[in-house]
Amino acid sequence: MKLIIAEKPSVARDIASVIGGVKRGNGFIEAKGYTVTWALGHLVTLADAHDYDVNYKKWRLEDLPIVPQQFRLKVINESKEQYKIVANLLKKAKEVIVATDAGREGQLIYELIALSTGYKGQTKRLWLSSMTEEAIRDAMKRLKSNDEYKNLYHAGFARAQADWLTGINATRAITTRAGTLLTIGRVQTPTLAMIVNRDLEIEQFTPEDYFELEATFAHEKGDYKGKWFDGGKVSRFTRKEDAEAIQRKVAGQPAIVVKVEQKTVNEQPPQLFDLTSLQRAANQKYGFTAEKTLQLAQSLYETHKALTYPRTDSRYLTADITPTLHRRFIAAGKMLPELTPLIPPSVRPTKRVVDGSKVRDHHAIIPTEKTPPASLRNDERRIYELVVKQTLAAILEPAKWAATVIETAVANELFKTTGRVLVKHGWRVVFGGDEPANDKKKEREEDVQTKLPAVAKGDHVETRQVELLEKQTKPPAHYTEASLLSAMEHAGRHVDDKALVEALKERGLGTPATRAAVIEKIKRDGYVQLEKKHLMATDKGRALIAAIHVDVLKSPELTGEWEQRLAQIEMGKYPVRQFIGEITSFTKTVVETIKQTEMETTLGMQLERQRFGACPLCGGDVVESKKSFCCANWNTTGCKFGVWKQISGHKMTQAQVKELLAKKKTKLLKFKSKTGNAFTAHLVLKPDGNIEFAFANRAKSGKKSMDDQTRKGIGKK
Repeated sequence: MKLIIAEKPSVARDIASVIGGVKRGNGFIEAKGYTVTWALGHLVTLADAHDYDVNYKKWRLEDLPIVPQQFRLKVINESKEQYKIVANLLKKAKEVIVATDAGREGQLIYELIALSTGYKGQTKRLWLSSMTEEAIRDAMKRLKSNDEYKNLYHAGFARAQADWLTGINATRAITTRAGTLLTIGRVQTPTLAMIVNRDLEIEQFTPEDYFELEATFAHEKGDYKGKWFDGGKVSRFTRKEDAEAIQRKVAGQPAIVVKVEQKTVNEQPPQLFDLTSLQRAANQKYGFTAEKTLQLAQSLYETHKALTYPRTDSRYLTADITPTLHRRFIAAGKMLPELTPLIPPSVRPTKRVVDGSKVRDHHAIIPTEKTPPASLRNDERRIYELVVKQTLAAILEPAKWAATVIETAVANELFKTTGRVLVKHGWRVVFGGDEPANDKKKEREEDVQTKLPAVAKGDHVETRQVELLEKQTKPPAHYTEASLLSAMEHAGRHVDDKALVEALKERGLGTPATRAAVIEKIKRDGYVQLEKKHLMATDKGRALIAAIHVDVLKSPELTGEWEQRLAQIEMGKYPVRQFIGEITSFTKTVVETIKQTEMETTLGMQLERQRFGACPLCGGDVVESKKSFCCANWNTTGCKFGVWKQISGHKMTQAQVKELLAKKKTKLLKFKSKTGNAFTAHLVLKPDGNIEFAFANRAKSGKKSMDDQTRKGIGKK
């Protein structure tokens, strides 16, 4: 009997359907000399700590580190019935064809089953990048020996053991020391640390005032604006009086055009999607979470056969795909007819699209030659359309922009004008008036103009108006899922070691297939919360990062080191035992460091009773509750002091509350009035515990009392 083992029932059904002669059984399908079964994802995993010693069910610091002499396997409880079916079939099999997902994790799924059941017979590998009938039929003709993929398994198994050692030991150590459950993971923890650090950077950011001068010039062919610059890169003033001096100097003075530079600039087409870039685009355009995008793409791959394998980290194709691209576009055009006129008669992609050296396991995500059914759910259609448009745009000509720079001199001062006009749509025609999905170009500067008069060097113009613009530097933005995915993908930027940067350049923090699950887990575990589109660390998340004194656990450096070695293991150039030995030594160091960490109180108590300052009414501790920062004596003496977390559309941060209590006044904050108008003001804490807005631009005292309703919202509880 030839036994085919797929990863999921749906894939098994598709393979059996292509073979033909289908006859269904219990947990398997028979098809013309083949038996096709499935694994339901992982059937076998690494045993838990308490499987080695029942005493490990209780978490005790003195038992750590837990390091098995030899790792054991166990059948996942929820999958026991299917495991028994697969195990019985393996006993009868003369040959096995591995059809689990084509990658490190898919290879591990099969190998753990074979290891657990003791199967050692002949094994071949079916490698699929598309689930169409043609792709399956073609792959069945090109089966390879499974031995060619053994190093994928070795790397996957080594990664699983390393995650077990560090995850179980670090989690148990920090949890027993802190007194509350805190989970640590190789990818999860540095990802959380990035969010925490970004939040703190925003809270601690102090805006700095700067000033710009913008002049309006009158030419016989039309007006245009220009901004002062020093002839180099400086275009702003740090001192207002310097800007005002030049404003007075140039006001009403004659001006002359001293430079006109015009050139055509090519804007290259976007690259094809890998999973991470598709997730970013879907989050930016539709607000989809990374997890949702992966599920939709997986459905389009497995169920509808409309997209190729989605869990890829490549944005390139191999040369053998090129002849099929035209047929793929024609198939997509049946669902998206507006794109059909844009399909070129012949497709000749550049090396930005076709480069086999940059395809490891699977090529970029592209449409298949099968038109999806009209019954596609709306969100599935959105993902399909994103991929089709990105693929079509990638093979079209560059867009062309006419870029113009004008320099105007007034009283020996220079003003620069920048203009940019699209003169040839090129690949942009695919997206119409919309910005392309996942377009990486920087946002246009706010002073770039799209319409300029036709001026020439030497033209005399009139200086009509010179406006002083008062501005402030801005803090970095909170992470969205799109920007966090990008940060995880390019985590090497946070690492100094060049070799590790290269390792992270290849894989990043996590893999395309796991990043969505990591983000969902830190949300589910209560370390991060979603506010509108922003990912922000909770108090629990901040406390966890603050409690970890092993810096490498919070840095992408650990993943960089591991991925560097795992990549070498995949190529057969690094011994697995040496890698596990290094991870074991590292784990022991981590546990010992955590054991020696001084904690005055449990982390759980810190979360509940963290002190933000003294109550202005009774001197008690101001602590955090669910909706406010309030006096801890409210339940003993009845003290009613408190500051609500939400004040006129502004969310109070811990740092802002500390500042208010210590200095009796915050820096300028942004609020919204009852009518929805935005305004900036300080919050001022009065001796009676009331809180008032103080407006920086008030002519008199600069303070304005609040009406009773608003006062109740920001002051006493």
